[in-house]
Amino acid sequence: MCKILIAEDDPLIRNLFKEILKSKGYDIIVAVDGEDALKVYTELKEKPDIIVLDFKMPKKDGLEVSKEILQRDPSSNILMITGDPRVDQNELQNRGVKYKEKPVKMDDFLREIHNIAEMHLVGI
Repeated sequence: MCKILIAEDDPLIRNLFKEILKSKGYDIIVAVDGEDALKVYTELKEKPDIIVLDFKMPKKDGLEVSKEILQRDPSSNILMITGDPRVDQNELQNRGVKYKEKPVKMDDFLREIHNIAEMHLVGI
């Protein structure tokens, strides 16, 4: 089973992602902001297969969180979701971070999660 950590400060979006991904058979862990995401990530014995980060979160934004996680494990699969047009997509791509703009279409989101999960399972 694929384990996904979702870090999203908006409870409606966080719960929507959680419920939809759970209904597709994914094991879901949630964090309420960037600082909480790092705390949860650090405390997990088995690291998540995919990390979904909102870009704009209190305490630490998604970019800070992705940098810290990638320093610990450069092979982490991170999907950044944001509605902020100032996000440097090239910087994210150079780090190996996938990117989706808000409002994200659920079909596109699920397809991206599925693709990342498939690549992870075959070890690409």
